[in-house]
Amino acid sequence: MVVARWVAAERGWRAGDTIRLTFEDGRAESLRVAAVAGDAPAAFLLPRDVVRAHDPSALTPEILLPGPAPGADRLGPLGAGALGPAAYAASSRDEDDRLVWLFTLVLVGTAVGYTGVAVANTLFMAASGRVREFRVLRASGATPRQVLGVVAAESALVTVMGSLLGAAVALPALLGIRSGLSRQVGASVPLIVPWPAVLGVVGACLVLAVVAGVLSVLGAARRAR
Repeated sequence: MVVARWVAAERGWRAGDTIRLTFEDGRAESLRVAAVAGDAPAAFLLPRDVVRAHDPSALTPEILLPGPAPGADRLGPLGAGALGPAAYAASSRDEDDRLVWLFTLVLVGTAVGYTGVAVANTLFMAASGRVREFRVLRASGATPRQVLGVVAAESALVTVMGSLLGAAVALPALLGIRSGLSRQVGASVPLIVPWPAVLGVVGACLVLAVVAGVLSVLGAARRAR
């Protein structure tokens, strides 16, 4: 068994020690530490036979090769692929980025959905209390189209102001997080803003606010005649 250096330092283990590990099936087994590796990809590296004895369905996700990677004809029919250090790091990073992006889309979609319901409900409730204002506008000579234009402009203005205020609140927090990460890792961490997603959310809120505002005024405008 090979133990990662940070685990060995934490537990006080050295090469040649015998330690007792409990596996997922609840059984314990005594194993000898063959070596302590500083670049181990996991806390413990165990022989395949030992792992399969406790979990017959366990598979080997990756194999570390001491030399050049074999050709594609020697990798077998199981879909294995040989990756260099740079390609392996890039594949792991890309998978993490994909999962984070998927989680972000789900979170943003849920937030936009609940926000849309709240915005529409608020606009419909506000329109019912503004019948007198619409009646004054109509009495002043405004056409129904002009009344709807005023409401649409108000909704757009509120959406833009809300977006700017949200950005003003979020930007200092993001800059603080970037500064903390830079100090922790000892390197400069860039601030990456997904502008397509941000603009898409703002555009969706804008369209939703304008449509909800106009629809809410249509019924109130009839009562204002």
